[in-house]
Amino acid sequence: MYLAVGTHPDISFAVACLCQFLDCYCCVHWNAAICVIHYLKGSCLLPLNLGGNPELDLLGFSDSSHADCLDTTCSTMGYCFSVGGAVFTWSSCHQKTVSNSSCEAEYIALTEESCKALWLQQFLCELHFLKPNPSIILCDNNGAKALSSDLTHHSCSKHIDVHYHFVHERIDNGSIAIWHIPGHNNVTNIFTKALPCSNFICLCPYLGLW
Repeated sequence: MYLAVGTHPDISFAVACLCQFLDCYCCVHWNAAICVIHYLKGSCLLPLNLGGNPELDLLGFSDSSHADCLDTTCSTMGYCFSVGGAVFTWSSCHQKTVSNSSCEAEYIALTEESCKALWLQQFLCELHFLKPNPSIILCDNNGAKALSSDLTHHSCSKHIDVHYHFVHERIDNGSIAIWHIPGHNNVTNIFTKALPCSNFICLCPYLGLW
């Protein structure tokens, strides 16, 4: 857990999954934990690089799976934020509510990340480290992006809890902006699902692991 939080964002999803079975694990979970240890041993010299880009803008990535938890049918969401090309905060966790669609799951993830983005924006501006520009959040779901920009166009959003429409309000007042990114380039895929080895290796450098 210490490594997943501090220096190894690449194992966040695996650690989050394993943590659900601390008191009820079996051979499958034990073997999975051993695989994580083997990976860490093989990548112990892989540093987390910070900095490198002089443009000090806050950039976020957002992603969510849909109903991937077999016990609760909750979705897994992940996010990460970078400043100057350096990822400095990230998370992989289950959503608190069950989503009816992948679009809704992605929309909830965008709302949660928007709250985080505004806090980081305020904190970094107080340190005079960041200009008060809109924070960009990249999302690979066009439906969630459209829903965050125009609620009246989507009658199917009426059942979504009111507090999840926070992201729509913040887009209207110019605090954040949602941009689309192709799914295979979305860094936060690494926080929400088990990826093929080739995809995993391609995304690690974007987290600063190179």
